[in-house]
Amino acid sequence: MQYFAHEEARDQQREFMETSAKTLLEGHTIIAEAPTGLGKTAAVIAASVYASRHSESVSKILFLTGRQSQHRIVVDTILGLNSRLPSEVPKVSVVDLIGRESMCGKLDVQRQCYCEEDASSQAIGSRRSRLRQWIRDQPRHVEDTIKRGRAEGTCPYHCSIEAARDAEIIVMDYNHVFVESVSRSSLSSMSVDLDSSILIVDEAHNLPDRIRMGLELRLTKKMVNAARFEMEEHEEASERDGASDDELVKIGSSIASMRRLGGEIERWMSAGMKRLEENEEKDMLVSSSELLQVFRSSLSSSLEGDGWEKGMSRLMKILAEVRVEQSDDEEDSETSCSRLFSFLDILSRFESSEAMALVFDLLADEGRVTSCLLDPSVVSSDLISGCAGSILMSGTLYPASMYADTLGIDRDSSIEMAYSSPFSPDRRPAIIASDVTTRYAERGETNTEKIRDHIRSVLDSTPGNVAVFTTSYGILNDILEDRSWVNRSFRIKEEDPEMRKSDVSKILKSLEGGNSKNVLFGVMGGRFSEGVDYSGGVLSAAICVGLPLPPPSSRQSATLEYMSQRFGRERGWRYAAGQPAVNSVLQAMGRPIRKEEDRAILVMLEKRFGDRTYSRLLPDSLVTIPCADSDMTGRLSKRFFTRYP
Repeated sequence: MQYFAHEEARDQQREFMETSAKTLLEGHTIIAEAPTGLGKTAAVIAASVYASRHSESVSKILFLTGRQSQHRIVVDTILGLNSRLPSEVPKVSVVDLIGRESMCGKLDVQRQCYCEEDASSQAIGSRRSRLRQWIRDQPRHVEDTIKRGRAEGTCPYHCSIEAARDAEIIVMDYNHVFVESVSRSSLSSMSVDLDSSILIVDEAHNLPDRIRMGLELRLTKKMVNAARFEMEEHEEASERDGASDDELVKIGSSIASMRRLGGEIERWMSAGMKRLEENEEKDMLVSSSELLQVFRSSLSSSLEGDGWEKGMSRLMKILAEVRVEQSDDEEDSETSCSRLFSFLDILSRFESSEAMALVFDLLADEGRVTSCLLDPSVVSSDLISGCAGSILMSGTLYPASMYADTLGIDRDSSIEMAYSSPFSPDRRPAIIASDVTTRYAERGETNTEKIRDHIRSVLDSTPGNVAVFTTSYGILNDILEDRSWVNRSFRIKEEDPEMRKSDVSKILKSLEGGNSKNVLFGVMGGRFSEGVDYSGGVLSAAICVGLPLPPPSSRQSATLEYMSQRFGRERGWRYAAGQPAVNSVLQAMGRPIRKEEDRAILVMLEKRFGDRTYSRLLPDSLVTIPCADSDMTGRLSKRFFTRYP
């Protein structure tokens, strides 16, 4: 294919590329389980550019990924593609975009940029023009754009947004499309219409949870009180700015409603806390109608005598308009008014929908309500069906049918593909230990000591670095409570939930080269188990401790009940609990094998993988070896590294 970045395509890579191009030209969706090493990035870029340039209905290609490392791979792929194009064929233009907070170094509380506050209008226009042209000249990594923008004294985010209007491909985060509060402004500012855009969703196994997170909002008594204080500040500012008497009356009416609401919320939260205490529960479900009634009883205007509908409409309008001054130490870019607006909007939209659950629990000594989206398809289905064609891909998009169901993708306008790994299973055997578990009822010091024995047996046999991924920080801490058992030739590297990107990069760099060996302890779904490329075969082994099933909670019960009603009891459990937990293990185990020449031994320290309930959730392509104890783990490890030193 003309737009392929390399001289030749491998068999499966060519098949994926051709199938993707055909699917996109039909305006349909392909859901592909495409393992690492297949070369899926080059394949989908070639297919999407071909489809875009052979279709009058396509104007943009949106490459969505949550990994900044993948941004770089996409840009490098396009650079390679352009270098191979004949001179008469237009080069592929691309803009690499990440979050505004990361690109623009200076934002106020309303997320307004003041990068250029010391420059004149003429200087700003000239600087922006130069940076836009620089971005358009050739594919640029976002890190380089940020450096260039700051050197020019202009905003790299604004210039990238403006350059994106003319770009063929935009590389950006899922949120720009699948989170309404972000997409509403960002897509229009880039002149993007989804109905004329091709969507490529990389690492698509993360998409359902990212959509859920986009609608996960919280309500507390402190938020309501803080929003009222912001309104009062807004009222004073409006009066100083010469607002009309009518406008000031409306603001005053909303402030009065907020005072009543503060009292009503406090009483309602206190009653909820008492119910939790009486029932000895950590959390509970509350109905949208019940909570909305608290708002409605506070929003009948005493000044004008109209009903709660007008009170709600007025309040929402004022919440959206409120502007407050940012203190010098203010790090949060959102106001309490904007948070309350978003929560009320979600509460109203999903009042009669079973797809949204509200969970009441405690944050310290204060009551809290959290909105929990149970069904990502209420967001994704229309977006995916409404675009000009789409590709969803991941190495753990398993099974593809589950993601089609969960995301609400029309089976009549989509195809599901599963490609085999190009890596030999002999170079990545998976050992399943039958004598250890993280099942809560069976935890204890004896079980923990057996887990340590298995890890130690791998360390004693392994010539290189080892990664150990647990189901939680609690279990990680239990394993490392006594560190004397760790082989002294290994340096311990430990994940911290408060780690910054720079800390992660520093640890990853320490794994490369040198004479010392490292054992990296992290958690599944954490910073080191997903979205990190361990290139150059730096890991010789990956050990997964346990099965990260969601703990019992009101949210999980609601999710399981909803999925079971929609898909039946068996698939409901698989979609809500079993398969996501297994896929998290598969993601972590896939870290060491990134290229054909890599080799690593994989160890699953969880006896439940030997049970039919969970073994049937593993892909057929995974070759597993049952293991009775740590001595056997040691023997298997030694044999493997004798064969593949």
